[in-house]
Amino acid sequence: MAADASVPLPLVGDPFVRPDGYTIVWNDEFDSGELPDIGRWHNETSRNRRGWYNGELQYYAHQRRENARIENQRLVIEARQEDLSAKGWDDWSGQKFSSARLTTRGRASWRHGFFEIRARLPCVVGAWPAIWLLPEHQDMQWQGGEIDIAEAVGYEPGTVHHAVQTAKRNFLDGNHDRGESHLNYCGGFHDYQLLWTEDRIVVGVDGKVGFAARPRGFDRKMILILNVAVGGAWAGAQSLDAEAFPARMEVVSVRVWQKAEPR
Repeated sequence: MAADASVPLPLVGDPFVRPDGYTIVWNDEFDSGELPDIGRWHNETSRNRRGWYNGELQYYAHQRRENARIENQRLVIEARQEDLSAKGWDDWSGQKFSSARLTTRGRASWRHGFFEIRARLPCVVGAWPAIWLLPEHQDMQWQGGEIDIAEAVGYEPGTVHHAVQTAKRNFLDGNHDRGESHLNYCGGFHDYQLLWTEDRIVVGVDGKVGFAARPRGFDRKMILILNVAVGGAWAGAQSLDAEAFPARMEVVSVRVWQKAEPR
């Protein structure tokens, strides 16, 4: 079905619910095991040796309980300040913080759908938790787009950021579409939600719209990413409180729905 750009986008603060006709296609309730299910989650470690983007300071560990585990029927992603020099990891390049970056790469990807992640984000100064989507296959910077469902930096404990980025509209050029939801995100669990269709990308928290935009160039299947970065140009812009670590993202559930195909 062709995109219908004539229908207005919702406004910030409007009610935000999953549309009718959607069925669940993928989920994780974190109700078994001690480590994230490798059938659902991939541990992304590819840039540990070169260093991660944006001047970030973390080393992303692979299947390490200290950084990613199932605890009390929740996924815990934990960024820690620690001395890693004695670990003997071939890809360690001097990082003084460890963390985890979990993705559905090679496990699941989607083009369009309704996504809901129930989570509590850390508000430690210097921590940068993120819930976001990237194309499963990319051949250049932001080719196919990026959807940031929720990002937060510890020095703004009342703001959750939402955005979409493309090769022509991104944070480097300062011209990308973005918005904010204002809430005490580290005070409890919240539902971070995304509706992605042919004609709209709508992001919200707890059933209220925080941001909406038209999807320009979002034509590829995407994977889901959950991570806690440390420092960098954004999260480290107002110093870093190393003594306040560890910083934990706790996730109760991840659920993905897609519109049922007509019979």
